[in-house]
Amino acid sequence: MSAIQPRAPDFDTDEELQEHLALLETDTPSDEEISVPEDFRRDRRTFEDVRADIETVRDEMNHLRARLAVLTRQAEIAIRSRAEWADASAHAQLGEYPWAKLVGAMAGSFALTRLARRLPFGRFATAAAPLILAALSKRAAR
Repeated sequence: MSAIQPRAPDFDTDEELQEHLALLETDTPSDEEISVPEDFRRDRRTFEDVRADIETVRDEMNHLRARLAVLTRQAEIAIRSRAEWADASAHAQLGEYPWAKLVGAMAGSFALTRLARRLPFGRFATAAAPLILAALSKRAAR
C-alpha cells in the first residue's frame, strides 16, 4: 500500500482525474487482503448497541458530575465552618481584634530577636534569650 498523499493534485481534464482514481483503486487493498480478527467478525455490534453504550456513559458522567457537585459543596461547608470555628476560638482567647493582637505579638517577637542578635553578648545572649523568655512567661502565668 502506498503512502497517503496529503492533497490530491489538480487535474485539467476529466481523463486525468479518471486515470488518477484508477491508480488509487489499484493501490487500495481488497477485502481478502484486509485481515479482520475473528472475534470482530463474529460479534458484530449494531448501531443501537453502540448508541445504548454511549447513553450509559453519558448517564454515568452525569451521575459523577452530580456527585462531584455534592462533594464540592460539602468541602465548601467544611472549610467555612472550620474558618468560623477558628475565628470564634481566637475571639474567645484574645478578645476583640484577635488577629491584630497576634500580629503585634509576632512583630514584637521579631523585633526582640533582632535586638538580641545585636547585643554585645553575641552567641551566649542569643542562646539564652529563649530560656529567659520562657522563665519570664512562666512567672507571669502564676
